[in-house]
Order: sequence, then structure tokens, then C-alpha cells
Amino acid sequence: MKETETLLVDARAQVRAALGAMETETPFTLCAEYPKGGIQGDTVVFGEYSNTSTDCPVVDRIVFQVDLYTPLREHRQMLGQAVNRAMTELGLRRVYASADGYRDEGAGCYHKCYRFGRRVDKRSMRLID
Repeated sequence: MKETETLLVDARAQVRAALGAMETETPFTLCAEYPKGGIQGDTVVFGEYSNTSTDCPVVDRIVFQVDLYTPLREHRQMLGQAVNRAMTELGLRRVYASADGYRDEGAGCYHKCYRFGRRVDKRSMRLID
């Protein structure tokens, strides 16, 4: 088995940097997991959703999930546009968007979930397809 075939693609640092650099009208908190103390203000939670091999040994499929939690519905839409822009500028494609929702946890907040993914050639770490 070649070293390339066993290589694990990890793009978390690039995703964190892209989301952290988003320019928005209001400040937001960026987290790699749901905050233990609950949501405080506009919050963007991201993480690797899937990292799987394909039928080609040098190609993997990666998917990142980004959840938005906001106290105001308008902020959910504004953050969603910023997230979509940041992730597509990385070369990832949106593969899922949840229905708009509201969560009654704590003070309550609006929620939206997105997933972005692509196939990766592990030899060059280039996004393909």
C-alpha cells in the first residue's frame, strides 16, 4: 500500500481560518464544537462531518458541517451568506442546507445547518470533481 493511500486529508485549519476571517455586520463567536455553556450571541460552530475514502485509493471525500445559532432571524441569513462565501472561496461546494429552525434551549435561538464538501486528490491535496 502506498503512503498516499493511507494519508488522512485534514482541512480543519483552512476551514477555521476562512470562517474566522468572515466579514460580517455583527460580531460572532467561532467554535469547533457546541459551547458547553450554551449559545451566547451569534455563534458559528464548525467541524469535520465526514472524511471517507472512495473507490479510488488516492481520492477521499471530505465534508464539513457549519451550524449557525443566532438570537435574531436576520443574523442567521447574514451569517449564512458569509459562511457560503467563505466555504466556496475555499473550493468546497454546498451539499446540504437544513430547513430554517428555532431552538428553545436556553434563551432560544435561530438555527441553520450547512454542509460543504468535495473530493480530494491526496497526491496533490487538490480539490477535484
